[in-house]
Amino acid sequence: MTPTTPTTKRRPRRILASTGSLLATVLLVTACTARVGDGGDPAASTDGSLNLTADCLHYDPTAGVTASAIKLGTSLPLTGPLAIPGTFHFGLEAHLAKINAEGGIDGRKIELTVLDDGYDPAKTATNVNELVNRDKVFGIVGILGTATALAVQQDLQDSCVPNLFIQTGAPVVADPAQTWSQIQFPTYTLEAQALAQRAINAGVKSVSIISQNDAFGKAYVDALVGPLQDAGVKVGTRATYDPGAPSVETQITQLAADGADAVFIAALGTKCPQILNGIKSSRWNPLLLSVNFCTSRGLLGLLENGAGDDMIGTTWYKSPTDPQFADDAALAAYREALAKYAPTADPDEDFVLDGWLVGQLLIKVLKSAETLDRASVMRAAHDANLHVDTMLDGVQFAAAGTTEPIGQVQLRRYDSASKTFLFIDPKSGDDLPAGKTRLIIRRTNLPPSADVRETTAAPSEGKP
Repeated sequence: MTPTTPTTKRRPRRILASTGSLLATVLLVTACTARVGDGGDPAASTDGSLNLTADCLHYDPTAGVTASAIKLGTSLPLTGPLAIPGTFHFGLEAHLAKINAEGGIDGRKIELTVLDDGYDPAKTATNVNELVNRDKVFGIVGILGTATALAVQQDLQDSCVPNLFIQTGAPVVADPAQTWSQIQFPTYTLEAQALAQRAINAGVKSVSIISQNDAFGKAYVDALVGPLQDAGVKVGTRATYDPGAPSVETQITQLAADGADAVFIAALGTKCPQILNGIKSSRWNPLLLSVNFCTSRGLLGLLENGAGDDMIGTTWYKSPTDPQFADDAALAAYREALAKYAPTADPDEDFVLDGWLVGQLLIKVLKSAETLDRASVMRAAHDANLHVDTMLDGVQFAAAGTTEPIGQVQLRRYDSASKTFLFIDPKSGDDLPAGKTRLIIRRTNLPPSADVRETTAAPSEGKP
């Protein structure tokens, strides 16, 4: 069954509805329990390692698992200024629909309920409460945002409900005590420090900052300031804006008056093009350093002519608009499935591609779990060491022993004339030859730029 286009009403919607009555489903799950756990904690051990269920206030190991389905849920900004990042759900739904068409997980189809929170943490909390307590989902996947994730993280921890692939890199969310959560992005610390090092390597003397006034923006700023100051770079004006503010004109005026050599942008949604357009109009011409959230096709499409030119950002995945991946087999499969299962989605939108990538990771985790119970799946997520084909070569989702599974990023610059990103050398800033990356790799007790590795992309299957 092809999924329908999401509505903006707060009503559950599923990729594939389970068949039969509720009573029949209950009877079936009793009779057909292949790979369904017995309620024990496979993560518990006698050697002092992680015991996932020791502190559960409530633990229902196989909630949401029936003989025919695995129920999952998510809360995303389908409306409002962050609706473009919210298009993540299209890619996730398309991948799950593809897996369902291939037989699902042990014959069980994955049902995904998507609710709209408009990037309002209070709505996120309401939505997740409904998903867990009313809809009885097995787990939550892909919540987008730092403040929204924090609004529900502890409740999911207390109830021992998997909270997988959170769309944030905030260190405050990647808390080792939150054993039922897992972030999917590289940490904002790695991203900010990589961008700080690019500014240092470029020889800038001063950097101004504009950031969202919440945990999201603070995480980036905290990671950025130290490396800059240690290198003798002046940190000038630090402007902030509230997520619901209609414009950032005042902040841009303040930044332009400061006239710093570079500006760091920690923004989300439509504030990204507002900031870049404002800088262009001000005739201030700083080096632009931007978080990954500002580099999607939908947001860049809102830029005025010439705005955002040479903006430096990060990536860890194969962007669908990057010419070097025009013939990539993984992206061809993604486009084919999207056309079939989510035809209204923009296949060139990075956030849609990220949803597909998360779907790939999710399926690998579900398949690798010893049994289909919550603790076993969460243990599989903690032990994951995965590379999926929509990631850049050399990037790994390596979760064992860390709360920061992705430890590699690639710097890229935006060419406004061609409206594409080009990979750059993190030290020199020069464009790299097509097919090559130079990843900035997180290393303990060293700045990320201290370990730079060059990799040459191998031809994808089916390429000449």
